[in-house]
Amino acid sequence: MSEDKAKEQEAKDTAQAPEPQAEEAKPQATVAEPQAEEAKPQATIAEPQAEEAKPQATVAEPQAEEAKARVEVAQAQTEEIKPRAEEAQPVAAAAPQPEARAQEASEEEPAYFYPNKWARIILTSAEEVMGRQGVSAMLNMAKMPKYIDNYPPDNMKKEFSFHDVGHLQQAIWDMYGNRGARVFAVRAGEQAFSSGLSQFKSVSQVAQVAMRVSTLEGKVKMGLEFFSKFFNTVSDQVVEIDDDGKHWIWRITRCPVCWGRKSSEPVCHLAIGVLQAALAWATEGKKFRLMETECMAKGDKHCVIRIEKVPVE
Repeated sequence: MSEDKAKEQEAKDTAQAPEPQAEEAKPQATVAEPQAEEAKPQATIAEPQAEEAKPQATVAEPQAEEAKARVEVAQAQTEEIKPRAEEAQPVAAAAPQPEARAQEASEEEPAYFYPNKWARIILTSAEEVMGRQGVSAMLNMAKMPKYIDNYPPDNMKKEFSFHDVGHLQQAIWDMYGNRGARVFAVRAGEQAFSSGLSQFKSVSQVAQVAMRVSTLEGKVKMGLEFFSKFFNTVSDQVVEIDDDGKHWIWRITRCPVCWGRKSSEPVCHLAIGVLQAALAWATEGKKFRLMETECMAKGDKHCVIRIEKVPVE
């Protein structure tokens, strides 16, 4: 019996032996708890960083709005201007009209063209000042008698050659000098812009709506981008936009205004008139100081017009 009791007591002792190990494991769990508590401040430290990131997102919102506006303008241009450009392309590729080309025997066939409407506006603007007889004399001086009482059609087809544009501008210059030519050309440029834009009402409306969401500088930048694409599409001239910090730069790498001309000073007054009207349209009437600093007519590589960023009014 005593042996049985001893075995029974030994069994109880072995059953109770693991319990201290469990108790010993508990402190490890409690040791881990402070580590968890220490981890919590890291999470709370991250929260202010998330809060700081929020203002950056709000700052980016106007930029997103402006980017969205640019996309809308580009889509509108693609939808409306491209079909008109495609319609005009066959004109340049079509066979020369005998009557129109017969008097150009001494000159090379023109490779680039201006819209008929804009050439017509040059003539009608001149007629307002010098009368029909004065325009006839100017056309004779430019060796373009075929247009006497026969102005180009009132459409945006690209049929009026660059060398004819240059000859018209040179004839006005020869008749009235630099100052008089400047007045004619600026007025014609303003009218050309207004009339040309009226042919693309939906594009201009989208552009105006898009520019309302931007600052003055943003409006001008977006407007210049829109105008350059517009002019490059409806005519064969090539315009690039740049920025030197104080000025926006309107660079014409293929210019109809000074085509075939030679001068000791810049002569692209028609382009300045177009830009003045375009900037006033984009900024709700504000005026900017423009200056042509380089001109291909005087041997420069490109025609460059600088636009001061601070408006005059």
